[in-house]
Amino acid sequence: MSKDKLKGLNGMDSFIEGLMEEWHVPGLAVGIVKDGEVILTRGFGYRDVAGNLIMTDTTTLPIGSATKSFTALALGMLADEGKLDWDKPVKEYIPWFKMYDSFATERMSTRDLLCHRSGLPHHDVHGIFTTKTRKEMVEDLRYLQPSADFRTVLQYQNHMVMTAGYVLEMITGKTWEQFIQERVFNKLGMKNSNFSIKEINKYPEYSKGYAFNGIETIETEFLPLTGMGPAGAINSTAVDMTKYLLLQLGKGNFNGEQLVSEAKLAQMHTAQMIGTPYLWKLDEIEFASYGLCWFVDMYRGHKMVSHGGNTKGFSSLVTLLPEKNFGIIMLSNMDTSFSIYVMTYTILDRILGLEEINWSPKIKTEVDKLFGIMDAMQEKKAKDRIPDTKPSHPLKDYAGEYTHPAFGTIILELDADTLKGKYYSSDLAVQHYHYDIFDVKFTLMGLQSLVTFNTNAQGAIDSLTAPLEPALGVDPIVFKKVCK
Repeated sequence: MSKDKLKGLNGMDSFIEGLMEEWHVPGLAVGIVKDGEVILTRGFGYRDVAGNLIMTDTTTLPIGSATKSFTALALGMLADEGKLDWDKPVKEYIPWFKMYDSFATERMSTRDLLCHRSGLPHHDVHGIFTTKTRKEMVEDLRYLQPSADFRTVLQYQNHMVMTAGYVLEMITGKTWEQFIQERVFNKLGMKNSNFSIKEINKYPEYSKGYAFNGIETIETEFLPLTGMGPAGAINSTAVDMTKYLLLQLGKGNFNGEQLVSEAKLAQMHTAQMIGTPYLWKLDEIEFASYGLCWFVDMYRGHKMVSHGGNTKGFSSLVTLLPEKNFGIIMLSNMDTSFSIYVMTYTILDRILGLEEINWSPKIKTEVDKLFGIMDAMQEKKAKDRIPDTKPSHPLKDYAGEYTHPAFGTIILELDADTLKGKYYSSDLAVQHYHYDIFDVKFTLMGLQSLVTFNTNAQGAIDSLTAPLEPALGVDPIVFKKVCK
């Protein structure tokens, strides 16, 4: 159906293309639904810049954390069948389930998993870098220190939704991927959607990912999220995702079949935890809160249910206005691109008939604040460095394997007169900072950490500590040196 059938969208092509240029976005796929119909699916720009291949509405891209709502939907289906109670302890489904905190171990429910009130912060180094199985990652939860008390604060993160996906596996005997394929993708006809970066190139069209380094747009490598799949591994298209929008806005019904009950879907779209704004504080967006794998807010007086997604080289945003029976999907092949918020909010203004806001400079101001915080941290690190110091040992003494039961193994080697390393599939760039502290960069994600080497009573280096979780109250991770 033509986009012209939706009042307010005339002239959007040139507007979107202008924003893509302004925000350095190579390619974008958009889908819009209204009143039970697909109004628009369209690709803009390029899915492969070097190959001069255009982005279309059937180009497959990672959707990142927008995946989470699929996991909540799957558990809602199990709840409808009486196989799951969102408020029963997880231990009833995973008997060996264990958190760092004993009270959370006993009381954690699947509802807690889906609305980010476990007390656990991101711990992304564990979740993103690891090659462990999903079961092994759930077993590791006992080693991941919380930063808040259970059920006291909204802390967005990935591990608990991953655990919810494993609950599904324990109940059904099927993997999360098999269940979503059979009960969601197949039912909705999402033919160009999958769960594996390794297999994305098997599709007729797929997009490469990009990042803007401040000077130029560069191609990025893909980031596999196998174990963490239920929190972020789906790859999809604008066409496929409009079908998902129709299901969400259709109160669980798609083409006459009730895939999930209206009551269960309503719980997903209802605030479970009130928190602080996830990205920024804007006067136009009120009541920042979280449902079951959906952000639930008021956009200029209208209920908005949404979820963004970011993975290396890609950004996505799914937005629903349930009271207006309206939904948008934005899929971008630019790393951490906030332009999709500018585009979405502008479309919402037009659809709602509101006075249009010039969102681009407004969002850029907020983005600058976020990057300003990171720049200030780097400046402080440079200022705090004590010059002209030396390590206490020859560099060869720092080489070796350092292990942690959850975070795995860091391998350091001496290469000529410098240290280099490996952590799972990420190379480590190691530079001396001061004394026995080294600045380590994880090249896979660009993460940096000041690592401290520790000695035993005999003066030999026996461990390293790394503050891998930035949340306050979480101790640095201690990796013990392996003696060979």
